[in-house]
Amino acid sequence: MSNLIKIILMVVAWALFFLLTFFGCIKEEYCPADDGVAITAPAPVTDDYSIVSSYGSNDVLTGSLWQTELDALYAKFQQDPNQALEVTGRYYQDEAAPDGFENMGFYRADQIKQLLVARGIPADNIRALSRLVSGAKPGADDTFAAGNFGWGTMAAEGEPDVPELVEVSSTEIKIRFPFSKATKTLGTEVEDYLKTLAERVKTSRETISIVGHTDNVDSDAFNRTLGQQRADFVKDRLRSYGVDDALISTSSRGESEPEDTNTTAAGRKNNRRAVVNLNKAQ
Repeated sequence: MSNLIKIILMVVAWALFFLLTFFGCIKEEYCPADDGVAITAPAPVTDDYSIVSSYGSNDVLTGSLWQTELDALYAKFQQDPNQALEVTGRYYQDEAAPDGFENMGFYRADQIKQLLVARGIPADNIRALSRLVSGAKPGADDTFAAGNFGWGTMAAEGEPDVPELVEVSSTEIKIRFPFSKATKTLGTEVEDYLKTLAERVKTSRETISIVGHTDNVDSDAFNRTLGQQRADFVKDRLRSYGVDDALISTSSRGESEPEDTNTTAAGRKNNRRAVVNLNKAQ
């Protein structure tokens, strides 16, 4: 066989190889399907959550979404270092409390607080609270959000006990009450927020539920009444700004659902609150 024929055969062989590679897709994983979608999909994300725990577990797990949330919390704190970041650990009624904690919610809040301190938010600016989750307990393999966050105001040294607004989300706020049996004003910050809320509701027709809470000072019956008075007071302020009475419902939990310890003055202050939730219009 002459050299010319050998060269021609080699050129033909390379041309066939190129055509098979380009149009036939030698490696299946790089070949597009008939509809243009790749045959092999990327591995599914198994940790696409922020921060979770499971029933009865001491583990507080961070997922792929946590770093973004952590950075956002730190950035908001930097805007005003006088803010108080509230971390509320969530727990179910029958979960055993770890040693040194009143309930599992406080433990989960403390675990999250440590992550925030490591990021650069001072421990003194973080309130570790707890919230009881209503409903049936989750299954052994189920996870749920370990906590949530809210922003309040740090009290200055020696500052009197005054009302405080805590924004948990666009649909939930907490109003902290001073230690008194009656309240005549909620302060400029809270009143301004309620005015803005009233204007929103006039348009959206969202319903508003207000739940009053107290510390454990005095009797259970008295505190149930006091919690109702706090909820009704907030309702009256919203009505004064033009909210339809039919859109607002109130109730009281008294001292039955503390979110902080009642063994300290600071904890009792955190428990004296009304929680305002907005619900989508039906």
